[in-house]
Amino acid sequence: MSIVDLRNLEHDITIDADLCIIGSGPAGLSIAKEFAGTNLQVWVLESGGFQEEAETQALYEIESVGVPRLPQTQARNRILGGSTHTWFGRSASFNEMDYKPRHWVPFSGWPINSDDLASYLERASHNLGLTPSNYDETLVSALGISHSDLQINSSLLRNQFWQYSKVSNQQREPVRFGKDFLSKVRDVPNIHILLHANVTHINTNSEGTKAESVDISTLEHKTGKVRAKAFVLCCGGVENARVLLASNRVLPQGVGNQNDMVGRFLADHPGTILGEFDTKDVAKVYRYFGNYWAFDERGKHYYNRGFALSQAIQEKEGLLNCAAYVNPEVDFYDPWEAAKRLKARIKKSVKVTNPVYEDILSIFGNPKTLADGTFQQIVKKRPPYSKVNKLELFCLTEQLPDPESRVLLSNQKDALGMPLSKLDWRISDLEKESVHRLSLLVKQEFERLNLPSLRLREWLSCDKSWRPMFKDRYHPSCSTRMSINPKEGVVDINCQVHDVSGLYVAGSSTFPTAGFANPTLMIIAMSIRIADRLKATVFNEVKPQYQPVAAKK
Repeated sequence: MSIVDLRNLEHDITIDADLCIIGSGPAGLSIAKEFAGTNLQVWVLESGGFQEEAETQALYEIESVGVPRLPQTQARNRILGGSTHTWFGRSASFNEMDYKPRHWVPFSGWPINSDDLASYLERASHNLGLTPSNYDETLVSALGISHSDLQINSSLLRNQFWQYSKVSNQQREPVRFGKDFLSKVRDVPNIHILLHANVTHINTNSEGTKAESVDISTLEHKTGKVRAKAFVLCCGGVENARVLLASNRVLPQGVGNQNDMVGRFLADHPGTILGEFDTKDVAKVYRYFGNYWAFDERGKHYYNRGFALSQAIQEKEGLLNCAAYVNPEVDFYDPWEAAKRLKARIKKSVKVTNPVYEDILSIFGNPKTLADGTFQQIVKKRPPYSKVNKLELFCLTEQLPDPESRVLLSNQKDALGMPLSKLDWRISDLEKESVHRLSLLVKQEFERLNLPSLRLREWLSCDKSWRPMFKDRYHPSCSTRMSINPKEGVVDINCQVHDVSGLYVAGSSTFPTAGFANPTLMIIAMSIRIADRLKATVFNEVKPQYQPVAAKK
């Protein structure tokens, strides 16, 4: 593998490749890995470098004209490895109903189903250090949870789990594609990464029906061009749409936008706090919620348990898919966190700034927390409870697909002269109605089971001024959605842009609906699927490097 910097190459250079991947995040590098060691020359174009750069991050600036969004540069990273540079590793797959048309959710339904992605999810799990598994009721026994412990009413709520990515058994840190993932393909000669190469335009033939090259530029305006047989756009849920719309020299409306669909249906995972528990009840709440361990031949895996609306209640009441989990604010003087800091001091793995005596006092000053946590680990085989300042119930919801919620081009320009993204992000009443119903059902079930009381937030019962209570989760999705009919989406079932040969899109922007699950696992699964499609069609002389794993029955 070679890593070069466009700033160090000659001006107006032309690079010829077999496959050009635009973006080095989890989508782009997952595709590159599938071609490692083949006879194809693969070039991965990355806007940033090895470290965060303020000038490069500024290219992510947006003009927001809809529901306000959090500062995009906090969690969207123009850097080698993309936004896994700052993610927490929280992962889940979609459940069965996410793929299906729902009569109460307009524009719902995927043109592929869960069986189509089953083997790809297993391969994606391997990339993230996850154990391939389900994320629903089937995990209860696998995690050592007794079915008699918590008899929730399954007609109202269902168990929902999340798993956390890890580099290895020795490193609890989630996979960072910029370092951990790249090390796996470091010795292959056919993968090339070009840093500080911002794609400013996708060039097509005169009819706009075939992608031929992309223009690239540094912030210093050193330019070049990459030609290839196929291109995969892997720039994220906002940038994928922005690049297509801004590539408007041949087609004024933008590449792939002949039906005015690029940028529409912009969704995220609106997140909000539903309520809180008394901190004295942390042990009682964590008996049923919170974190779990699972063990297999590859070691320990970390899970988190929560609740979601049942399929029956969603269909009966016309609600969206949403889920809640306990979100603790851990006290700085928690003894387990203090122990981690002491360990970091010894290993010198992380810079610790607080005085060492504070950590020693935190450990010896909380004997009950230590005793309870030790019992949890040794007897229950679960992570220890922490000393917390707050214990909140946090919720993520899918969004009602809305063609008027969209990515547009702003009149403002960035440092490259490209229009900024103008986001008209919308949240419907149904999102609020769905999470409100979830909060009431969780409170109801806790009361029925004599569990600690949940104090709900007052705004859930209000008809006005509730939208500011939702915050985006930096999960922009659906802006180049997959469809069979070109008039209903941007890419086909193989994620090739409708009526534009040689141009593919990877990432959450291709999701027809967003679900509530954190998207990275699904992004990687669909990206590996794109790689297999490219091998079978565009590059049919290349045999797949990995054989698909048979789906579990």
